[in-house]
Amino acid sequence: MEPSNPIRPVTFLSDFGYSDEYTGVCRMVVAGVDDRIKMLDITHGIPPGDVRRGALALASTVRFSLPAVHLAVVDPGVGGSRRALVLTCKEHHLVGPDNGLLQLAATLLGGIEAAFDISATPVRIGESDTFHGRDIFSPVAAELARGTAPGELGEAVGFRDLVGLELPEPLITPVQTDAHVLYPDQYGNVILNLHTEALDGTFFTECDAVWIETSREKVKVPLGRTFADVDAGEPVIHTDSTGYLALAVNRGSAAGRFGLGQDNQVRITPVASGE
Repeated sequence: MEPSNPIRPVTFLSDFGYSDEYTGVCRMVVAGVDDRIKMLDITHGIPPGDVRRGALALASTVRFSLPAVHLAVVDPGVGGSRRALVLTCKEHHLVGPDNGLLQLAATLLGGIEAAFDISATPVRIGESDTFHGRDIFSPVAAELARGTAPGELGEAVGFRDLVGLELPEPLITPVQTDAHVLYPDQYGNVILNLHTEALDGTFFTECDAVWIETSREKVKVPLGRTFADVDAGEPVIHTDSTGYLALAVNRGSAAGRFGLGQDNQVRITPVASGE
């Protein structure tokens, strides 16, 4: 297929890891379509099959991108009934499985303008039932990067029927907030499902410290701006670079300190005067 627009970069996110050849062969497929395409790796360290973590990582990245094709493969349903998709969002295309992985990023890019089912794309390069990252998503991403219209690569579908991403909802009241852990990062910082946009007018904006209650303990934790606002080994609540609140330990692991993992609940209450 002949390109019609300037070549766009392809960003690449997956749960393929760094010890196997899966990432490398996908990059080779893209280069085989057009070796002028620049590929930008976001990460390949998403925990295997963790669609939510992949979606959050992709969403936190695309808002910094120039117009590009975003190739994302976290695909525990590969070979099953899930569709392979291209989502068009203004000057961006998202390529990946229809399992919710692309939805947060699409919202941050201004919303979905069109969606295409590429499961039977004419540019498929192989017949593997378990490696659509290589056989479907990579060649489609490469064709989009060189200007091929998505309608040439798949059939238009109603984007309101696409699989959404379910995130736990916090319970926020004037005297108590029940939050959940979205994920702990590699440093042990615990990212909570509390975005700062939802906290205006709550006790988080009126106090200097809160009580953090887990299944293990209840601890007084200051609200800070960064790790260095507390001594080494001490906990702090701060706004993460993604805009979510995070529980951290200066030069330590909050996940280890508090015994917290994905989906664990954390109850937060304000520290009263004199406590």
